[in-house]
Amino acid sequence: MKRAFTLIELMVSIALTVVVVFFLYKALDTQKQSNAIITRRSLVISNKDALFKLFYADIYESNQTHVQTTFNKDFDIVYLATKNSLHQIPFAYVVYYVNPQDKTLVRLESAHPFKLPVDLEKIQYLFADTLIKNVKKFRLFTAMSKNSREPLPGETRKSKKEKTEQKYLLFFLSNQEKNIFEIFK
Repeated sequence: MKRAFTLIELMVSIALTVVVVFFLYKALDTQKQSNAIITRRSLVISNKDALFKLFYADIYESNQTHVQTTFNKDFDIVYLATKNSLHQIPFAYVVYYVNPQDKTLVRLESAHPFKLPVDLEKIQYLFADTLIKNVKKFRLFTAMSKNSREPLPGETRKSKKEKTEQKYLLFFLSNQEKNIFEIFK
């Protein structure tokens, strides 16, 4: 007697194969969605890290820092004279400000000192970099760190060559995400 598969056994095996393939496809699709979310988050984190490194390098390498509060108390204009340059300028003058029309944080860099609004004849010497979009708040606060306090009455400084440390607190809010950077110089 010959033993062979019946039609019903073949149909059941095909149905089971289809069910297994369907679940494998769903698992693969879920994995792709998960990878996309992780990739988006890692890009945000790497952008945040790059932004922090840029702020840190600009502030740490600066000789002069001036913060000007605009008429809108949510935004500051930060003027820096720094050795850090994105455009290979040996000693750059950098301004961070929020463009009021489209709420983007912009970094302006020049080889010559300038103030906002920029004169039309100086605009050709400026490099502009858009850093963040949809900024709702951009503030820079300065404070003396604990190590650079004023001496108490009767107390003398140990060394006149001792450097005073400056502490900067950079705060910006974009897309309902708060970012606070603490920078010591």
